[in-house]
Amino acid sequence: MPAKLDRRNFLRLSGTLSLGTLLVACAPAPAPTTEGAQGEPSATGETVELSLMMVDYAEPTKAVLEDEIIPAFTREKNVTVNVNYTDWGRYNEQMTTAFASGVTPDVFQGGAVWAPQMAKRGWALPLDDYIALAGDEWNWDDFFPALQDDVTIDGSIVAVPYRIDIRSFWYRQDHMEEAGIAAPPTNWEELREFANALTIRENGKITREGYHFSGPGGWQNDLQAYMQFMEMAGGQFLSDDLTHCTLDEPPAIEALEYVYTLVVEDQVQPYPGFEAQGDLAPIAVGMASSTYDSSFLERDVNLYAPDQLEHLVVTLPLRHKVQACHVWVNKFFISSLTKTPDMAWAFFQHLTSAPMLEKYCASAGVTPPRRSLADAEFMTDRMKVLLTATEYAVPYPKHWRLIELFRPLATNLEKCLRGELSPEETMVATCAEIDAILAEDA
Repeated sequence: MPAKLDRRNFLRLSGTLSLGTLLVACAPAPAPTTEGAQGEPSATGETVELSLMMVDYAEPTKAVLEDEIIPAFTREKNVTVNVNYTDWGRYNEQMTTAFASGVTPDVFQGGAVWAPQMAKRGWALPLDDYIALAGDEWNWDDFFPALQDDVTIDGSIVAVPYRIDIRSFWYRQDHMEEAGIAAPPTNWEELREFANALTIRENGKITREGYHFSGPGGWQNDLQAYMQFMEMAGGQFLSDDLTHCTLDEPPAIEALEYVYTLVVEDQVQPYPGFEAQGDLAPIAVGMASSTYDSSFLERDVNLYAPDQLEHLVVTLPLRHKVQACHVWVNKFFISSLTKTPDMAWAFFQHLTSAPMLEKYCASAGVTPPRRSLADAEFMTDRMKVLLTATEYAVPYPKHWRLIELFRPLATNLEKCLRGELSPEETMVATCAEIDAILAEDA
């Protein structure tokens, strides 16, 4: 069973990082060899030293890593693994310094937008040859297609996922029963009807959100909540060749029109929506009847309000033009500057194997990236629904300046949801700003 996480440990796991400002020149990546792909011991008998940089961990994760995962590798090989722990707030500077100096961790973690940035900088060792030799036991095909796509840049695999943040729709069963609603919504039309029916107002003020779209406190809050609707409408953030913004096309505008209807016209939540109550989302304390969230919602309720857990239901993504949801993918990389690429791969392969990922994800209470872990002991029924939702997942567009590109959308979404811009005006203005940034790379 997973160890419990306190607030300090949870915050370590929930950070994200932009590397949009990193600039460094790197030496060419060492070519993978086939003879040493399994990390054979040194021919001289000398101990090989590997370094691992960890930024996405909690204290239970650290214990599992040091007591179980790493020893399971080192006891079979003449190798030691030195682990450096850091946090998201200083990771940018540390990695920049490491690559500038030419002394980097052999294996390191990265967040949702890292793959295209690492490929652009030349910081990530291409893994295609190693994966081709890994065989059925490790099984690259066990990772969901969307996750494979997320770490494949210009046809080359540059990372392997170790956990995912997959989100879908959550509902309060008790609120549904009170309103006489037999089943959760399955499409946009039903969600709108549901949200309007369950919104409560007193003296003209919303006291319960029918649907919690977004809350205050983070510049990406509206953006992340909007992306899922854009994807269900069949829209894209950028063109397939990443050369221009496509948010001013009908699918993306349709998605924002739907959100605008919910928030501005129907007012199923105030804008911004209700704040979290400590560590608990509005839906967890009954201040909202539905929302879009990840397994973190269940984890937090289990920690801080277990009596509310029975009221929460999660479903697969809604259907509109397509059935889709968004996934945030955290991954391991091998440094392009590693001096021992074969042994680094052997350790990397061990870290990302199904048994070790089961230990890692169980310790942190997070969703694993492998299909085969659906029946792992730590997986709850709600987590299994979310893992199944990964079949419908869409990852971020793979542009190395993605965080910069997100800023105009985030700013203009706020204006739209405050009623200052129409959905179409929002997307036309956003695309103009994004295209100006993209033109700098043309």
